[in-house]
Amino acid sequence: MIHKRLQKLNFFFEFFERNTLFPFYESVNNNTNGNITCNQNTEEIGTYKNSINVVNFIPPYLDLKINKQSTPFRAFQVKPRLGYMIDLNAFANVDDYFKVQLGSRKKKTVLAGVKRLESCFDISYKMYFGEIDVLEYEFLFSEFERMITKRFEQRKQEHAGYKRWTLYKKSVYDLILKKRASLFVIYNRKKAIVIDLNYHFENILDSAMSSYDIDYAKFGLGNIALIKQVEWCFDNDYKRVDMRWGEVPYKHVWCNVIEEYKCDVVYNKNIPTDMLLAFLVSKFLNLKKLLEGRKILPFKLNWVLRGKEPKAPIANIDGSLSYKLEDLDELPSQENISPIDLNDTDFQFLRYPVYNYIYASLEHAKNLNIYSINTEKNVYVIQGKSKLKKLIL
Repeated sequence: MIHKRLQKLNFFFEFFERNTLFPFYESVNNNTNGNITCNQNTEEIGTYKNSINVVNFIPPYLDLKINKQSTPFRAFQVKPRLGYMIDLNAFANVDDYFKVQLGSRKKKTVLAGVKRLESCFDISYKMYFGEIDVLEYEFLFSEFERMITKRFEQRKQEHAGYKRWTLYKKSVYDLILKKRASLFVIYNRKKAIVIDLNYHFENILDSAMSSYDIDYAKFGLGNIALIKQVEWCFDNDYKRVDMRWGEVPYKHVWCNVIEEYKCDVVYNKNIPTDMLLAFLVSKFLNLKKLLEGRKILPFKLNWVLRGKEPKAPIANIDGSLSYKLEDLDELPSQENISPIDLNDTDFQFLRYPVYNYIYASLEHAKNLNIYSINTEKNVYVIQGKSKLKKLIL
């Protein structure tokens, strides 16, 4: 079978996550600044000699040079997928970017979202880049995993990153210290409510993985996190934010560049049949791209490379808590109510409706008191500065 001769390789995983290059490459050129980095990988090339190496996910801003003098490798290159990026070279500063990319109305809306979040909670922002306490790192990664788990359980999907979670947890700490990775965190007091994992190379930030506390979903935390990281990029003279492949509506809002990712089909020139096979694989990838682009694929072609079909994704289902709010004229007598601390895990199910109320009322969280009504099941009171609400689950 053809797929047994093929070795699928992911350039992004190797270069950004493992901080290395495949040994058949001589160097990588960052075409945003002209810097050339020579390959320091001392791995033996023997494991690659007898395979057709399909190197996927090579970003358009990096040019790879095959080592033709010391190795027998050659490559056919194709461009099978689109990538979404923010090119900051086009803008003088972050305000210029917001104005041009978002337009005045959208800019006003997203910046109002930042102000609303900061007026309702004690918010701070932190980019862990170059240094992080090991205990804080371990805590943040456990919170990161918890957020992703909760969010994808709600959506009834499995997060692709789980298959590599052990590698992430083991490798990212050292990469942060080497300034090849970062964790961007939004805190509500000491509680992390957004955690984004990024990889770095010179003046490029790769937005790898993100998650947020779904109890704060109303506040649009994804947009706020992106705003703050774009600001950080301008402050640190970064020129590009890579939001990777895959078409998602929010990328069209934020990205001003859509370019083709590259794929190298690398083969051993000393094996005559491998050149023919690599050529056929490259043509197949071009055909697959053409048919997918025209939405006329009559059947799945992935079997050639994968050997089996992937499971179809499960549709999104919103599993958020159902509730309603009613006006309350006065607070029930003290003997009929019991105070509740939302930080108590026994009452974490109340955070989503309470935070939604905070969003709508613009109350600061520190000004709220929450009570359970002792005589009514699943009924609670939200007491603000000037309003009383009955929360019924």
